[in-house]
Amino acid sequence: MDYQQKNMTRSEYEDFLKISAGNKPADLVIKNVSYLDVFTNEFRKGNIAIANGSFAGIGDYCGRVEIDMSGKTIVPGFIDGHIHIESTTVVPSIFAKEALKHGTTAILTDPHEITNVMGVDGIRYMIEATKGLPLDVFFMLPSCVPSCEFDESGAIISAKDMLPFLDNSRVYGLAELMDVNAVVNRDSSVIEKTYQTIQHNKLIDGHAPLVSGQRLMSYVAAGVLSDHECSNINEAIEKLGVGLWIMIREGTAAQNLEALIELCKEPYASRCMFCTDDRHINDIMDAGHIDNIIRKSISLGVEAPIAYKMASCSAGTYFGLRDRGAISPGFLADFVVLDDVDSVKINTVYKSGIEMTKEYLDKHCVSNISSELIQKSHDTFHMPTVTPKMLQNDSALSVLGLVEGQLITTDEGVSEKIDIDNDILKAVVVERHHNTGHIGMGYIKGYGLKKGAIATSVSHDAHNIIAIGVSEEEISAAINSLKNLGGGMVVYADGKVQASYPLPVAGLMSETSSVDAKLKLDQIHEAAFALGVNRGIDPFMTLSFTALPVIPELRITTHGVVSVSQWKIKD
Repeated sequence: MDYQQKNMTRSEYEDFLKISAGNKPADLVIKNVSYLDVFTNEFRKGNIAIANGSFAGIGDYCGRVEIDMSGKTIVPGFIDGHIHIESTTVVPSIFAKEALKHGTTAILTDPHEITNVMGVDGIRYMIEATKGLPLDVFFMLPSCVPSCEFDESGAIISAKDMLPFLDNSRVYGLAELMDVNAVVNRDSSVIEKTYQTIQHNKLIDGHAPLVSGQRLMSYVAAGVLSDHECSNINEAIEKLGVGLWIMIREGTAAQNLEALIELCKEPYASRCMFCTDDRHINDIMDAGHIDNIIRKSISLGVEAPIAYKMASCSAGTYFGLRDRGAISPGFLADFVVLDDVDSVKINTVYKSGIEMTKEYLDKHCVSNISSELIQKSHDTFHMPTVTPKMLQNDSALSVLGLVEGQLITTDEGVSEKIDIDNDILKAVVVERHHNTGHIGMGYIKGYGLKKGAIATSVSHDAHNIIAIGVSEEEISAAINSLKNLGGGMVVYADGKVQASYPLPVAGLMSETSSVDAKLKLDQIHEAAFALGVNRGIDPFMTLSFTALPVIPELRITTHGVVSVSQWKIKD
């Protein structure tokens, strides 16, 4: 449990108590403001005193600085319960700046994307890159690198590799435990990770799409405490019933809020929180981060106090962040000033009692990463040039069906060839970490591409290259263009690259500004849509998840198509 007061000297602590008792002026007093009381689920009105970066009290206070906020409402800073910063496509300092603008003041991140590429150096990179940012970044350690036995990533992380990080004060536990089969079958390498996490008195997050019954019982018994993969209400209620906390996800490809909206009321809401998981930076800039989920939930009929509580206090409670998620004495003064509650119109954001102005963010959203890690993060492609012949198949291959707004896929049978008229396209996954030459192939239905090819090195979670197209010639050209780019996203048609977005950091992240990143993402998305890609899916995020072999029903890996329910390679 965290106490903000522990960061104070004894003298500062006594002064803080004097201010709280009204015997000494506060650093800042916000006067005549409405504020959310997350303990009673109602909005109240009062004067709020802030000192030493924390809320000192609510009532009749005076301060060295006083601001009248009549007509405004303040709510606790938002907390994202589960996110992969790498999936935003920008480095942490750039993400932090945008997240804070949208009211997010703390996140729990799982760096398993970069860790699948760089191993423990990936964890070290993210810890260094987030140190000292105004945004509080806490870590859940990658539990499955690779995600399972069928995946082929850049590294293998053992319990022994993770052990030193468990003593880091910013590490709160073990991230999404993807390999359900390994847990249920008591695979020793996975059980050692869960056991040592429990011995360190830290949390274990889950990842159990459509898991139920006795398998769910066994999974929860291992110490798993949460899940963010629910795609229907019955699944979520069953998981709540065995003690799991539910993280309701609204990412770029996976959008589960509407299906789970019934959870945003009691008796369920107190055990639920919000997360984004995987969300592109352009979507954050256009529609928002956690504020987007609050806005959408209120529009769907959720009571505003409940929505804001789920966005702050719920995650604070689950993760044991004693000093975050409420406007109350002793809590960190992280709060969002709203012009309008229902539309989540943000006026400004305060972190530790400091207003997050543009000037402040520009000055403090920087990171200092060792030259060694910078060099390693920019050298992650080790693969041959791909020829059309290497992508040809001699027999029928499985067809994955895409589901709009979800990560799950359907089994659409088999096909012997590309069939554009019936929206059956070839998809391949090319190993890019160890120069093995492994290439897995299958077909995808529901993507919509009518010409050309698309390739990306953001391919969850092993982050090999995944590409899809209407011919082997164009698919191989897109893959080789991506390799020459040093990672990122490529749209290829008519004999040339139509649009590209370089991601030089591990093939996952850009070091450019958020404005430039958004421009490139918008351009490459439009280039994909111009070639016929279904606008009901994200051309890149949706494609990237078809390579993750822990989500039903079918996935494509470097070894071929995996049947998740049968837990075997089909093709």
